[in-house]
Amino acid sequence: MLRPLQKFINKHFTELTKEEKEEVVEGLRKGAYPSNDFYLMTGLAAVIATLGIITGNTVVVIGAMVVAPLMLPVLSFSMAGVKGDLAMFNRSIKGEVKGALLAILIAIIVSYIMPAYELNEEFLLRTEPTLLDLGIAFASGLAGAYAIAKRLDYTLPGIAVSVALIPPLCVVGISIGLRLGLEFTLGALLLFVSNIIAINLAGYIVFWMVGLGPTWYWDEEETRKKIYNSVALMLLVAIPLGWIMWTSVEEKYLVNETRDVLEGQLSGIKYAKITGISHFVEEGKWHIIAEIESPAMLDSERVAEMQYALSERLEKEVDLELKITLIQAVDAGD
Repeated sequence: MLRPLQKFINKHFTELTKEEKEEVVEGLRKGAYPSNDFYLMTGLAAVIATLGIITGNTVVVIGAMVVAPLMLPVLSFSMAGVKGDLAMFNRSIKGEVKGALLAILIAIIVSYIMPAYELNEEFLLRTEPTLLDLGIAFASGLAGAYAIAKRLDYTLPGIAVSVALIPPLCVVGISIGLRLGLEFTLGALLLFVSNIIAINLAGYIVFWMVGLGPTWYWDEEETRKKIYNSVALMLLVAIPLGWIMWTSVEEKYLVNETRDVLEGQLSGIKYAKITGISHFVEEGKWHIIAEIESPAMLDSERVAEMQYALSERLEKEVDLELKITLIQAVDAGD
């Protein structure tokens, strides 16, 4: 199945020489070694990313992704799998695991000593991974592996930014340090693991396609098995990601439809507005809580009408609860 693609690449792209192949493999072998420089850069990247997430500064988080060296051990892991190099395999695993644990530990410490923190978009983005994140990681892995194989070093900073490895680890540390809940921790951890799997699979494919794979047919069969196993693992991760994506889309639809219906129902009340919508499901029934500011109180009959209109729009049984904050509205002419 992959042979035609390999022939296409060999035909239309410059093939690596024997010396170039040896340099690429040796470079990844060195990159797999968990050196002091690796830990130092990972630690600094974790500090930068944690502070960027806490302050909600996107530019700072991007800077941390450029500094973090976590992508190299993942691609070294891919090369080790393609080459069957057990020592390189073990070193790359140790480097990635130790680097990840270091980043989490630093994020815990930094978040613990920081003043009160409110959840922001930079944090929440890393707690709800989707299939789109998996696709981004896979494409970034393809780009990263190809850049290393072809020695296009100038592209690596941009590739590091496109795939998020250090930010989700820092979100794990922040959620642990501030005791924000298991949901945030597991969500960020799932994003990190899915990114690792996607990059690893991409690395397998690219290194084999550009001629860095084994030369014997038996070894090629083993490489195919590794690729297929990675695909299976990637699909396995895609299941919870797909579920998360579906629930987030459904939740967004629910909130938008609820807001539209309630705004229509409140259109006759001047100055009335919706300030928040939340929901939960209990025994198959949707419970929607809407926070409203209004100059007039709504009676139970009006709330029942709104609940009926909402059930009709959503085509499901709904229990509506309104939390109304009375406001005093004064016009300039009053």
